[in-house]
Amino acid sequence: MKVLVIPMAAMAETGGPSSRCKSLAEGYKKAGIEVATCMAEDINFRKIDGIRNFYLDVPMPLGLPRFIATRSFPIAEKLGITARKTVNSFDQVLTFTGNLNYRYLKKSVESVRRAVQDFKPDIIYSEFNISAIIAAKAEKIPLYTTVSYPTQHEYAHNSKLAAGLNKLLNELSLPEVESALQLFDWADRRFCPSIYELEPIEKLKGISEGICYCGTFKAAEEFRTSEQAETDKKTDTGKEHRSRNRILVYMGNGTISASKTLKVMKEAFRDSEYDIYIASKKLREESDGNIHVAPRWDFSKLLPESVLFINHGGQNSIADGLLYGVPELIVPGKVFERKYNAKSVEDNGAGTVLPYTDFDATNIMALTEKTVRDRSFERNARSLGQKLLDAGGVEKIIDTFYRL
Repeated sequence: MKVLVIPMAAMAETGGPSSRCKSLAEGYKKAGIEVATCMAEDINFRKIDGIRNFYLDVPMPLGLPRFIATRSFPIAEKLGITARKTVNSFDQVLTFTGNLNYRYLKKSVESVRRAVQDFKPDIIYSEFNISAIIAAKAEKIPLYTTVSYPTQHEYAHNSKLAAGLNKLLNELSLPEVESALQLFDWADRRFCPSIYELEPIEKLKGISEGICYCGTFKAAEEFRTSEQAETDKKTDTGKEHRSRNRILVYMGNGTISASKTLKVMKEAFRDSEYDIYIASKKLREESDGNIHVAPRWDFSKLLPESVLFINHGGQNSIADGLLYGVPELIVPGKVFERKYNAKSVEDNGAGTVLPYTDFDATNIMALTEKTVRDRSFERNARSLGQKLLDAGGVEKIIDTFYRL
């Protein structure tokens, strides 16, 4: 049995698809299933040891010519132009990243089909990759996909963005769609890397079956159990005290710029009781008193000692915080998916949401105190994190592979 895993590609930093691809590929390999990836060598690419990777084209933002995109996009990111853009639906993300451009679709589908003809997989697994879905149907191979609540056609879509996609579908004698997001409904199996409490897709779509909730794709042994996650100890006098004092900050490729993040964090927390760790590839590495900045931090080491996780509401960030029982302060900005994730966490009592227009030191300090001092946020985060672990993860996906 063989499986080919294909994550979404993009020039912009978006760690979710590539990290889940790695977890899936390593999980399949560990289970004794022959696995390969078809992964573009974009900014998010990381080689996976011992697993063959087939070539996949890198999409250019808005379908621009490569020589223009590779020069203009980094400048637009640096100036904050991309961060200021409002994003209302996932097909808008696909358009902006170039994944719905007709020329890109045509050549990337051909690349996937070449990988299929070489590797001969029994299943294609699309990690939000549109080209993989089309290639699977063209090659008549069973298709698995990752899905989420806010990327559903019923949640939000823009039919005007499907012209190039439908042109290719017609050429391949495949049915047209109203939006690219309907392609996810073509899958034989759909897996949500979350839990029903956070993403009730069945309720949105009005169905009673068809979505498999598998929680986190990360291995359960990476995380402490609920008992180990308990961070409040009893002193000899019987009084409680908190052993954690760190705040982890990761705003990713979001509405709030890296420079503003650093400025506000310093204003809010300089010389405070908290040690602040900011992860950003766009900032110079430094340690200024209790403020520490690096391109990346080992979240598995910092989150167990953190009282708060300030983030942009990306799915991976949300899950990481919950898995370690850390309350979250979320600034989702103008991106639809992050707004949904943030509200979902807040509705479940595991964090608070801060509008990007209110991102300043005064509000950050006030919400930090509210979220850290109210122990219910931590208890709710830990409860959701345990449910994410209990959902089965990659092993649940592999089990369905054997039952195909």
